[in-house]
Amino acid sequence: MSLSSANSFHFQNPGSSSGITVLNAVMADFSYGKHAHEELAIGVTTAGVQEFSCKGRYFSSLPGDIILFNPEDVHNGSPGGGDVLKYTMLYFDPGKLYPLVGCASNELMTKCRIPQTHFRDAALRSTLLGLSRHAGQLANSPLEQEHELYAVAVHIAKMLGRFHPDGWTNKKDALLLRVRDYIHANIEADISIDELSHVTTMSKYHLIRLFRSQFGLTPHQYILNHRINKVREALKNGVSATSVAHEFGFFDSSHLNRHFKRAYGITPKQYQLQVQR
Repeated sequence: MSLSSANSFHFQNPGSSSGITVLNAVMADFSYGKHAHEELAIGVTTAGVQEFSCKGRYFSSLPGDIILFNPEDVHNGSPGGGDVLKYTMLYFDPGKLYPLVGCASNELMTKCRIPQTHFRDAALRSTLLGLSRHAGQLANSPLEQEHELYAVAVHIAKMLGRFHPDGWTNKKDALLLRVRDYIHANIEADISIDELSHVTTMSKYHLIRLFRSQFGLTPHQYILNHRINKVREALKNGVSATSVAHEFGFFDSSHLNRHFKRAYGITPKQYQLQVQR
């Protein structure tokens, strides 16, 4: 196989409303000329060496390193060291991501500029690569899209030193209790944050900030947590692990497995086998 035939660029859009585009690229003898994006671009070098210039500086990105371009940052890029370069890049719509950074910071935010261009961050790397792997599933769920986008927003808020930890209050606002009750009554449905904002007549970003300050979780996290709890209850009562996913709003078993394992360290099937011994 020739070097040029090893060049590959695969773009994926996990839902038109997600605000995310994923690129998985392989570069053997291709180089980018100088260009800039309107989106915030954050990528992970997965193999080889990625050489690039940005803001008057030269960088060499090794496997596991993260590259970040703010909107309008002019940059180029090419494989270095004679090896084939592989990387994953995610492009985020600032209009969707930055207000969520504000939610994680507990403040209004419509724009920000991240000073880091090339760095290592194991937690952010895991989030980005996980989002890339599951991009196909995200197209099925607006809630899942916002959940993943918020996870990235939290990382950015921490990078900016503006992250505000989740809170908890004993006295709940009546409107937020209405949201909670709506979630409980419709847990089998694919509830969206826009839908919840209509329940309260709040903007969705104001709702997210208030909800997490009172319940310690964003609405996205609360919905997923409540679904997992309902799944655990069903598994204890003998409902099969393969059929329980759709019953509680997960679009397939792998979607359920991912969130269940993230919460409990094992799959629903493994959990059921243990609690029914």
